[in-house]
Amino acid sequence: MRATLSLILFGLSSSTLMLAQFGGRAGDAVILVVSAKGNSDFQVVPASTTNSQSGFVIEDPSTLVDEPFGPDFPGESRRLMHRDTGDVFNMIIQREGIQSPHQFLQGPVKVMIFQGLLRLYPPDKPPVDTPVGFYAPFPDTIDFGPNEPLYPGITLMWTPFPNFPAAKIAPGGYVSPVVPPGSNGIDFLLTLGTFIGIVPWVGLEEKYPGAGWPQGIDTKVLEKDDALGVIWQVVRLRPGRTSPLFRINANTHLWALSGSVTITPPNGVSSVIANPGCEQPCPGKIYAFVPPGFSIRLSNPAVYEGPR
Repeated sequence: MRATLSLILFGLSSSTLMLAQFGGRAGDAVILVVSAKGNSDFQVVPASTTNSQSGFVIEDPSTLVDEPFGPDFPGESRRLMHRDTGDVFNMIIQREGIQSPHQFLQGPVKVMIFQGLLRLYPPDKPPVDTPVGFYAPFPDTIDFGPNEPLYPGITLMWTPFPNFPAAKIAPGGYVSPVVPPGSNGIDFLLTLGTFIGIVPWVGLEEKYPGAGWPQGIDTKVLEKDDALGVIWQVVRLRPGRTSPLFRINANTHLWALSGSVTITPPNGVSSVIANPGCEQPCPGKIYAFVPPGFSIRLSNPAVYEGPR
């Protein structure tokens, strides 16, 4: 299993196109959607729906406080995008060429590489490079590392664990109880991980037949964790596509992976989140938090240039 995944990792790390597009094409808008603490279904609502909830925000992570992990992890810091009980969403910054030590987690986390190339050093084995678009659920107590960003890195991380950082240096000889006998933390994580690019798209008009979703708006689920009550999925809007008015009855984090998306609440002001192709700390409004039950409409402002 590890050998197969390592070949995929090698192939993806050599593909500039795959690193850049997160499974989309030129002109597509691709966004990460992480929903927690509720029902993650996309529920179409009448056009007359209004919002009474507060808490909808658009954030530029470069304007937020940079919080270092501490002396044990000199190359890492975070920008806290959202935090409430059981739902913490971070942008993790990893500085190039600074190795992080062997460590273990004090709680479960979910991570996806948004930028850069992270080299993992499994014990007594060749290193493995994990590129943009690699997603992995990290179980509680899992040990991993050392690891080293070969380029400036940004990792998106969700966790229910309230304390920061979630990782601590592993004491000598530490072996996580969740790692199968004869394996190690890095190899085990590679068996749990996946890539955005190899997960198939499903049209929302197929997933929710008769609900009013037009063709050209698709989704792929990276993981649904019923035990933690969180789902990671990716949504793609083709150029010129607009969704119906809908809501998600859960805390929902939106992150622009490629292109730009206009978010419009009913009778509200439109906002745009976009990936400008930036390097860390990625200035620009790229993140939105949508509170449970808050209705929005998504659209891709790119001009459709296909057949009429």
